[in-house]
Amino acid sequence: MREGEFCGHTIKSHGATVARNHMHDWIILLLLVIIEVVLNVIYPFYRFVGKEMMTDLKYPLKENTVPVWAVPIYAILLPVAIFLLFYLRRRDVYDLHHSILVGRPRPDFFWRCFPDGMDEYDRWGNVVCHGKDSVIKEGHKSFPSGHTSWSFAGLGFLSLYLSGKIKAFDRRGHVAKLCIVFLPLLIASLVGVSRVDDYWHHWQDVFAGGLLGLVVAIFCYLQFFPAPYHTEGWGPYEYFRALEELRANPQLNPPANGLTLLATEGQVVNQQSGPHSNAFIPLGHNSSSSVVDIESGRRSAFSFSSLIGTNSANSHIRLIFFTGKMPEILLGAHTIRSHGVTVARKHKYDWLILMLLVATEFILNFIEPFHRFVGPGMMTDLKYPLKSNTIPFWAVPVIAILLPLPVIVMYYFIRRDVYDLHHAILGLLFSVLITGVLTDAIKDAVGRPRPDFFWRCFPDGKGVFDPVTMNVKCTGLKSVIKEGHKSFPSGHTSWSFAGLGFLAWYLSGKVRVFDRRGHVAKLCIVFLPLLIAALVGVSRVDDYWHHWQDVFAGGLLGIAVASFCYLQFFPPPYDIDGWGPHAYFQMLADNRNVDQSPSTNTNGLTLQSSELDNVYIQSHHVMATSEGISRNASPILDGMESGRRF
Repeated sequence: MREGEFCGHTIKSHGATVARNHMHDWIILLLLVIIEVVLNVIYPFYRFVGKEMMTDLKYPLKENTVPVWAVPIYAILLPVAIFLLFYLRRRDVYDLHHSILVGRPRPDFFWRCFPDGMDEYDRWGNVVCHGKDSVIKEGHKSFPSGHTSWSFAGLGFLSLYLSGKIKAFDRRGHVAKLCIVFLPLLIASLVGVSRVDDYWHHWQDVFAGGLLGLVVAIFCYLQFFPAPYHTEGWGPYEYFRALEELRANPQLNPPANGLTLLATEGQVVNQQSGPHSNAFIPLGHNSSSSVVDIESGRRSAFSFSSLIGTNSANSHIRLIFFTGKMPEILLGAHTIRSHGVTVARKHKYDWLILMLLVATEFILNFIEPFHRFVGPGMMTDLKYPLKSNTIPFWAVPVIAILLPLPVIVMYYFIRRDVYDLHHAILGLLFSVLITGVLTDAIKDAVGRPRPDFFWRCFPDGKGVFDPVTMNVKCTGLKSVIKEGHKSFPSGHTSWSFAGLGFLAWYLSGKVRVFDRRGHVAKLCIVFLPLLIAALVGVSRVDDYWHHWQDVFAGGLLGIAVASFCYLQFFPPPYDIDGWGPHAYFQMLADNRNVDQSPSTNTNGLTLQSSELDNVYIQSHHVMATSEGISRNASPILDGMESGRRF
């Protein structure tokens, strides 16, 4: 871009409008700040720490190389300063606004708990600390590393931002650009290394914190900006959308502080185009808006291009959407009363398989699991105290099934779409039951002892072992011992991720989380079910019913099955059809084929007026023109050179 090309979109002219469009995102941001403050005040879970575990917890107590107050400075203020530099250079308020938006003991826990070096333990073998309360509290916050996660979140976002601005992936062989991009990541990595060197974190804490921060940074960045390797990766989606909408309707007279685009700016944007770039094509020349998002379940006109088509007896039809809102599908046309029996009958075999899965799950819970060999030397990790469940067994199906169901039913009452209701419920049940069968089958086959196995096997605390094999000879209740051999994988976690993971997929399609409008608040809605599932998994480790590997494997199994089941019924959430099930669109296509007359236009893409009336409600966002639909054409430019948009 030239130096002054963006001077038409400044804080003064467009700042209030842009901020108003993201009002809910700023509210969610303030809520997150409050939650962060509250979480720092809450006491962490005090995990069991036995004498044998002190080997890895006797590192010396040191001061922080990177103090706590410095973390928000380099994670937030440093990137913001760079964002401001780009704004002052290019005067693009869209770019400025969109860029801003367990209780594990620490390695030095011994000296936090026993400052005088004199250790003390209770009858269960747990520590009895006599150090300063605030120091002990901080000693239970090892996993994951906060310094590292904050660093990779802020500096990872900055790295992505810089890679787009300097076109690090322009394939011109300028490796020096990679050095600029990797510099923030190097700083974040050094912060993580300092946490291990200061003995405030184990290496697993740092690795998990870095991964967490980087993943969140990538998700947030891609809500506002195209991927850095994209031809439009130098600017935010919202800026290009503003240009498109004004270019689509030059007759609009926007207010003085609105989205004003001078004719000369449009010319500057289009000049010097490269061999692989597309210029701004006037909408009267067989181009169509590339805005393909869906509003409140509305289907993009592009996805119906195979149904609507053109009529040779009439003028060609082209649908233009100025606000990105699509024509609504007729509400109440496909209800339980009108189509429920038909839809259920088509899936009668699926419901039979579902019943078979229920019976299989019931049987697997009565099978005696494999009793794995447990010798005296293995008891170090199996002597955690025997506790009751924070989340009881009966609550698991409630969380996995009954919690997502109200959301699915609520959406049905809004849209009156039995296809969505049936397929969402069927997909949810399949997700949970397939996961349950796989989980219990693996549990019975593996037979891994739980972390509290010692007290299950020897309630009196006196270990008894076979003199020849040295295997345990348990003296506890048979039912308690049986349950003690079902550690891997975690059933609570797998069920939770299966049900709530399916709900997260479902919500992401309904709220259009990938609509590229920069509403990160939508991510909070989608991540909330996953957060609940993750907390269920953490509770299993805190209750000493599972090792962390059990929880990780259970969560991975649940989310994988949920993903497969969801994609059997619904398109991916980032698809333009992601708001509805495959079967609904297939039904529309079948009806179109049945109703199609023999005198159809040679293009074969005519939809009868009666069918069109059943599918659409007329929207004031739609206008007819004298051109045909061109699904692939787009006024968005595909090429750029040295930051210029062609």
